[in-house]
Amino acid sequence: MSDEGPNSPETVPAGEAAPAAGGTDAAGPAVTLQQTAKRGGLRVLGAAVTLPWTILYGITGTWAVTRGATALSGGLKQLDAGYTRMVTPSELMFFGALLLAGFGVMLACALLLLFGSRSAMVWLPLLLIAAGFTAGSVWAAVTGGLHPILWFLLFFGLAYVTVVALVRVIHVTRAARRGRIARP
Repeated sequence: MSDEGPNSPETVPAGEAAPAAGGTDAAGPAVTLQQTAKRGGLRVLGAAVTLPWTILYGITGTWAVTRGATALSGGLKQLDAGYTRMVTPSELMFFGALLLAGFGVMLACALLLLFGSRSAMVWLPLLLIAAGFTAGSVWAAVTGGLHPILWFLLFFGLAYVTVVALVRVIHVTRAARRGRIARP
């Protein structure tokens, strides 16, 4: 028994020609090019989905940190942060820092999708952080009485990143295990 690959003459079904010595047959490069173009378009689309939340978290987080820092330097003990309630400057800065961390998570997911990263070591930390932020957003919505539609508008991006990272981790680890089992 030889150690040749899956396209060796021994493993190619009867009636089909084995690929040429270069490893591709006549239809090989065209099929690969079409599959790569489809995957590239899906990667760009997947990254574009994160764009609204990336912008929202970046702008709102920056506003909250600067507003809290300005109030803290001005000696204010509390300030009105909009529709919520009176908060301390440090609470507003903490909220802004969380939003900026969410911005980083969204940006990391978009960049990993765009560049087609296939390493589980890259996607796993993103999955854990995004899952933590998603769980925190659900907890905050439940304890704060946030309407589900508002949660969807404000925090669906984090849930999307969690699902994308989970799918990528599962896909990468399944692909890494393929071909490691020895033939009988």
